[in-house]
Amino acid sequence: MIRYAPTEADRKGIVMGEVVNLREFRKRRKRDKKREEAASKRALSGQKKQDRIRLAQEKDNAEQSHAAHRLERDGDESA
Repeated sequence: MIRYAPTEADRKGIVMGEVVNLREFRKRRKRDKKREEAASKRALSGQKKQDRIRLAQEKDNAEQSHAAHRLERDGDESA
């Protein structure tokens, strides 16, 4: 077994970041996203149809209200 002498960074207490396997990170992120989607679907499936319709209407009304208050600019988009 090869041992290395402590470097100056070791003496100063500087620690390198954790090594991350990108494949595992992507898989974990994908699993977490699926879990979140499943949780939201479980919440929706537990609701009554009237509640789902009411929530959809409230969301549409909020989007329309937001769009109605949007400022329209003539010409280019940069300002």
